[in-house]
Amino acid sequence: MIRSNYHVHSNYCDGKNSLEEMVLAGIDAGLTSMGLSSHMPLPFKNDWTMRESSLDNYFKEVTYLKEKYSLSIELYCGLEIDYFIDQNDISPLSKKNISKLDFTIMSIHTIGSTRSDNVYYIDETQNNFAQGIKKFYKNKPRDFIEDYYHSIAQMVLDYQPDILGHLDLIKKFNPEHFFFDEKDNWYKDSVIECLDAISETGTLVEINTGANLRVPGVGRYPSDWIIPELFKRKIPITISGDSHTVTGINYDFSKTEIFLMDCGYKEYGMLKKGRWEMQPLGI
Repeated sequence: MIRSNYHVHSNYCDGKNSLEEMVLAGIDAGLTSMGLSSHMPLPFKNDWTMRESSLDNYFKEVTYLKEKYSLSIELYCGLEIDYFIDQNDISPLSKKNISKLDFTIMSIHTIGSTRSDNVYYIDETQNNFAQGIKKFYKNKPRDFIEDYYHSIAQMVLDYQPDILGHLDLIKKFNPEHFFFDEKDNWYKDSVIECLDAISETGTLVEINTGANLRVPGVGRYPSDWIIPELFKRKIPITISGDSHTVTGINYDFSKTEIFLMDCGYKEYGMLKKGRWEMQPLGI
C-alpha cells in the first residue's frame, strides 16, 4: 500500500480545500507521510499560484499542522517551484525561500516571455497552449516540445530537486495527437535524452496519478511506456496524487502500484524522519 503523497495543493493556490482538510484526508486514507506543496508565487499575474503575501502564513500554518497531527502523520513543508524555459532558471523568490523547505518539487507550466508577462500555459486550455506555440515557436509544436524536454533535463541537473513534477505535462491537451504523436521517433528520442540526464541525479520522478481525475483519458504522468524506461535507468520514483481536492488524496494509488510492480519497480521514495528512504511496494 502506498502511504505517502508529496504533491498536495490547497486553497493557498489552486486547490479547493484548506491545508488542514487535506491533512485530515491523508490521515483518513492511511497515509503516514505527506508533503504540502502549494504553487510557489510567480513573478507575473496569474490566478493559480500562491500570492507572495501569503508565504509567511503558509509556512506558519504548515508548522502548526505538523505539531498538531504529529502523532497521526509525518508532515513536510514543500512548494512546487516553476522553472522558466526562457530564463533557464527559477525565480529569485524561489531561490530566496528554498532553504525553508523540507523538500522541493520542480516543474514547467509556462511558455513565453516570463520577464514581460507575455505568458501562455501548457496546462490551462488547448487553445492557450496552441497560441503560445504559435507566438513563440512559429507554430511548430516539435520545436517547443524538444525545448521543453531539454529544459526539464537542465532544471534537474542544475537544481536536483527532490521530486520532478509531471514529467510529460505537455500531453494534457493532446487528444488525437493534436500537438504530437508519442509514437514518433523524434518524440521518444526527446524523452529518452531527458531521462538519461535525470538518471545522473538522485531526483525522484513522480508517478502522478491525478491527471485522470481532472481530465479523464489523459492517463498518468508520465505515460505508461515511459515508466519501464525509468526503471531501465534505475531512476527512483515516488507516487503522488497532484491532489487539488480531498477526494484526490490517494486517487488511483492501488492500480498504479500494481502497474509499477509489473514494470519491475519494487520500491518508492518516502520521507521518514526528514530523510528519503525507499519503501517496498505491495506491502
